Amino acid sequence: MEQEQEEKYKLGTPEAWVTPISDAQLRSWIVESDFSQQQYDDGKDYCYFLRKIEYTDDTQNAEYNCMAYSVQQPGTLEFASVNEFVLYSAEHIVFHRIAVLRDGELIDKLPDARFKVLDNENQSIEGVINSSKKVNVSIKDVRLHDILIVEDTRIVLFTEKDFLRKELTKYIWFSPDVYWAYGQYEFDFINKRRNPIVYKKQYFRDAEGELQPVDEGEIAPGETFSLRLKNYLNPVDASREVFPFIDFVTKHSYEELMGFVYPYYDSALNAKQLGEYAPDLVTKLDNLGDDIDAKIQFAIEYVQNNVRYIYNEEEMHGHKPQDPWVTFEFKQGDCKAKTVLLKCVLDYLGIDSAIVLVNYSADFYLKNYLPSLFNFNHVILKIEHQENTYFVDATYRDEYGTLENRSFISFLHYLELKPNSSLQQRPAYKYPDFAIYDEILFDVKNDIGTIKLKTTYRFGRANAMRRYFKNTNKKAIIDSTNNFVFSCLDFVEGENVNDKRQIFKDATIAVVRDDKVDNVYVTEYSATIDNPYFVASDGRKYLKFYDANIVKQNLKEYVQKDVSYWQVFDSEKYQITIRSDKPIELQDEFTNKEMNVDYELFKYSLKKKVDKFGATADIEFIPLSNVDVPVADIPDLRDKYTAVGRSAYGLGVALAKPTFIDSLKSLFGKK
Repeated sequence: MEQEQEEKYKLGTPEAWVTPISDAQLRSWIVESDFSQQQYDDGKDYCYFLRKIEYTDDTQNAEYNCMAYSVQQPGTLEFASVNEFVLYSAEHIVFHRIAVLRDGELIDKLPDARFKVLDNENQSIEGVINSSKKVNVSIKDVRLHDILIVEDTRIVLFTEKDFLRKELTKYIWFSPDVYWAYGQYEFDFINKRRNPIVYKKQYFRDAEGELQPVDEGEIAPGETFSLRLKNYLNPVDASREVFPFIDFVTKHSYEELMGFVYPYYDSALNAKQLGEYAPDLVTKLDNLGDDIDAKIQFAIEYVQNNVRYIYNEEEMHGHKPQDPWVTFEFKQGDCKAKTVLLKCVLDYLGIDSAIVLVNYSADFYLKNYLPSLFNFNHVILKIEHQENTYFVDATYRDEYGTLENRSFISFLHYLELKPNSSLQQRPAYKYPDFAIYDEILFDVKNDIGTIKLKTTYRFGRANAMRRYFKNTNKKAIIDSTNNFVFSCLDFVEGENVNDKRQIFKDATIAVVRDDKVDNVYVTEYSATIDNPYFVASDGRKYLKFYDANIVKQNLKEYVQKDVSYWQVFDSEKYQITIRSDKPIELQDEFTNKEMNVDYELFKYSLKKKVDKFGATADIEFIPLSNVDVPVADIPDLRDKYTAVGRSAYGLGVALAKPTFIDSLKSLFGKK
């Protein structure tokens, strides 16, 4: 344990590239002002100064921080007293100074600090291999109204496995959190590498909040980039704006970067033939005959479901894949390993495929980042088959269907692993069929309603529902469907009846088709309902079925000023039929309302057939999916969806007012 502590943390002086700070300088930087008083008046804490230095050379990356901040709030006292630093295997931290300024006296707190090294791993059983540690630092006797001073350097020393980090660097500076106000903020990026580093400043704003032009530049070996801010409180509106950031990377084009990693993948793919290490798998493929679609499906599902996914955080950015015969033998590997194995299998089948780099979570920013292999954190496979392009993630599980029927993975940008490759953007996508098709029959006789809901799921929806039914209690599924139908019928919660099982009598749900080749999953739900009407304030009775999922509500609340809107909806179809033994009002506005939207980003149609005792609505929603909608086009798109939301997303019928004869019949009928 003592050796481990020495490896993960040390006490010492700053590196030579850091200008020392004397106690007298510290005191001179810790001064009150109208700006600091304003933060206290607002109930916040205040950072008197933050000095931050990012240093990189061909042997290490290091980050130096020195800051002094007030401890005015109980919440601040908690994290000031106990800090945790997550460190990866090749990383350690050096503490230079821990002190408090209390009543004008500078008190050294390093002797009062206790250091513990803890494991930061709790998911290995789930396949997440995390070799990081946590350094827990508790400081004795930190008090409210102290000013805490912490000075440290985190250092990553490159090992033999860090061949990529030795050649390339990437660092992103983000503007500080909006909570903190800084009297003095200093940031320096020191380039001591043999190659130049380029930077790109983005999403900075002027005093009026308008975006400033992107600023790009170069830091030559031995030079420093500097940023200085005074009396700074980050003005960004986090719910509407992107935080300003600066991207620093080693100067290379994507075409040049391919030269660093492509040989490793090429070597793994071509060193051995599939039959040499997986003869049984080859036999199974050959036994499938001439059905190439069945062979592709078998190959994908074999790698997805029979090879365990191991996510190794330390090695994710290594871009040196595990050999496919090792992956096959041990039946486990990370995304690189599983994708390489899948490509080897498809190569055996003669299917054109390519390994691609992606980053699902940072997809929007990839077009804004400077070229770097560290922009990507995941590897998947691009497949060309019968003049169509498909993307398959080998780390998925329980995914079924022939290639054209599998889940569509939504992302925009990728880098293909081949010589002279550059960042590519996928075209917009239209589903070849409806991913969901609901057939609803709501039939009311003698004031008793019977509802039947048959739903056909395809593509990713089929896989998701198959998993849902597999992993969820049947009663819970029925309860969830009851809640859904309750909202569609526009019922109101009763004072004494909130259990939907008392409303939907004899509710059942069953899977009536599960086709894992065409990837079709069909369920049927049915229930009876006492008193199935929606009663308006004027006493009029209505029968309704309005599915709010048809209306894309997330766009209604989209207020981002900087980020384009990523439309990723799939195609949907609904047929809603309502029948009644009582005549309906044929002239009712909403009963007869139809709609047809022929817009470049989606097509929507609502057609109806109405007769004396019922109506049928046919609804189709066909969006242009996986498309990046520019900010300037969002209001128009929002207006189109809002129009659909005005009672054009379902069916409602108003029952006709009883005639005098009907009233007499009802009266005598009761007798």
